[in-house]
Amino acid sequence: MPDQKKIIAIGGVTCSGKTETSLELSKHFPVEIVNFDSICFYRYFDIGTAKPDMAARAVAAHNLVDIKNPDEEYNAGMFSEDAGRLIRDITNRGNIPLFTGGTGLYMKSLIYGLSSIPEIDKTFYRKKILELIEELGLNAVYEKLKEIDPDYAAVISAADKQRIARAYEVYEATGRPLSHYLKENPFGEPLYDCLYFTLIPPKDYLKSCIMERTKKILAKGLIGEINEILNMGYSRHLKPFRSIGYKEGLMYLNKEIKTEDDLYSAIVSSTMKYAKRQATFFKKVKNATEVNLTDLNKRVAFMSKLIGDFIG
Repeated sequence: MPDQKKIIAIGGVTCSGKTETSLELSKHFPVEIVNFDSICFYRYFDIGTAKPDMAARAVAAHNLVDIKNPDEEYNAGMFSEDAGRLIRDITNRGNIPLFTGGTGLYMKSLIYGLSSIPEIDKTFYRKKILELIEELGLNAVYEKLKEIDPDYAAVISAADKQRIARAYEVYEATGRPLSHYLKENPFGEPLYDCLYFTLIPPKDYLKSCIMERTKKILAKGLIGEINEILNMGYSRHLKPFRSIGYKEGLMYLNKEIKTEDDLYSAIVSSTMKYAKRQATFFKKVKNATEVNLTDLNKRVAFMSKLIGDFIG
């Protein structure tokens, strides 16, 4: 549609170079970066998220970073509303929104709109599923979810209690899997003219990057950061603490993970599994351009050509 606003998105798996790529592109095009990584919305969670530091934010404008306290709610609906406003503002300034992140469902909700899930008595159904988790254990309930909603189960962690409970309560209440509603496109066509890149490097290269980044975040003081956040009075049960790195860090502090070597291995393992789920999701993004180049200069040159054609 000719009146659609143009946006660019760089999605893809964790440790694939999304941040460095967006920063390099910002040197060549009039873009403002908009975050769509779900944990980077939260303040204080800096080291474990490899959040763009102040030097990176000085290179290009960054939006939707550090906008919520750890105990505040932020979801796809809120993101879509905030991002829609930013698209208008950035476009009015003569710039192009460059969305960067790894939470693909947030970007999908922005481009295609939110699916209409029927109203659910959350008190009743959430209580029911939490009792089931208590009775059978989270792993067993996740295995049952794989049977009733394999598509959604494939893109979430087996340890993500909140999302497992949500998917189960939707199925119990409506008789349809959550993925059914997420696949619906209430607007029929995309709301924006989007040039979408998905960074999915080769597995061996990705693993080396994950290993290197895990070493860095531990050396920078991930455990100290976790202690600082807890000392502020925030509960260890909050959503950001369920993310990779922080979850394992809490287990280390609780002596469930015994040594630093074991902590390193646990984070690498969890990150690799998460990257596999992300790759599955991003490979299915409609009309996206998959980028496998590992050399930053070659990657930026390839993407720059397509961006130049896109913005005219």
